[in-house]
Amino acid sequence: MQLSLAPLQTYTDYHFRNAHIAVFKGVDKFYAPYLKMNNDGTIKNAPKIDILPENNPQIDIIPQLMACSEQEFFIMSDYIESLGYSELNWNMGCPYPMVTNRNLGAGILNKPSEIFNLFDTIFPKLKIGLGIKMRMGLENTAEILEILPRLNDYPLTEIIIHARYAKQLYHGVCDHERFMECISLTKHPLTYNGDITTKEEFDFLNEKFSGIQSWMIGRGAMNNPSLFEEIKFGTIDSGEVYRNKLNQFSEYLTNSLLECNPDRGYALSKMKSYWEYLSEGLSDGKQIYRKLKKAKSIEDFSSLLSETL
Repeated sequence: MQLSLAPLQTYTDYHFRNAHIAVFKGVDKFYAPYLKMNNDGTIKNAPKIDILPENNPQIDIIPQLMACSEQEFFIMSDYIESLGYSELNWNMGCPYPMVTNRNLGAGILNKPSEIFNLFDTIFPKLKIGLGIKMRMGLENTAEILEILPRLNDYPLTEIIIHARYAKQLYHGVCDHERFMECISLTKHPLTYNGDITTKEEFDFLNEKFSGIQSWMIGRGAMNNPSLFEEIKFGTIDSGEVYRNKLNQFSEYLTNSLLECNPDRGYALSKMKSYWEYLSEGLSDGKQIYRKLKKAKSIEDFSSLLSETL
């Protein structure tokens, strides 16, 4: 069984990844949030810094990119290769309209001919491994039934499927029956992604999809960073132990943020953002988050958190 952390924009960056590996266990592979382009044809700086090897020591990381043209793809893939990576992931799953309306992310899933035209031009020139992370479609989950069998013609390293269509965003339920259909349609290694937020949910899916050995968790890990070790090792920390780990985790995050950027207001804003998710995994999380939102400085935030946890 392989467990991986999903790439969540602005959240699962190297600060989060390094803090997680220092405090929690169970993640086999980390995926970095996607590289993206500026209007002038250069790569945006923050995601470039995020995948620098020196920012990811001792972490098995797969960089991700988002592109809708051969030119953009190779600008980003060449950068990834220059850093020494042997594999990248192409984001075909981002569901947000500001992305899909530009033919990016899941916006290409209802245009199969464009997908395969891009692959036909890219694979003969590509020097490193390529996997994809995708939704089941843009408008509905049936769209994947046309795409998936034709992907067998290309040497993909893996296919990660979030079991929703894009226009659902993160609402409604995952289409487990459609995912079951997908298993027999591909020869590539397949990873399931979508709504794994508890060990009980994982156990249900693991039994339902008995042939799947690779699982990706995103928002569930933001709510409960110990979810990976609960699944992999069956260990569930007591309330006090888990809260101590969360406090330690937050200290790592805060120190990492301040080390890269001395703007203490930036660190405060980021920590409040992280804790909007982290608080949801606690029985008294709403009360905790209300207090944390009122913090005026990163020092106040850290003190309040220690006192509350």
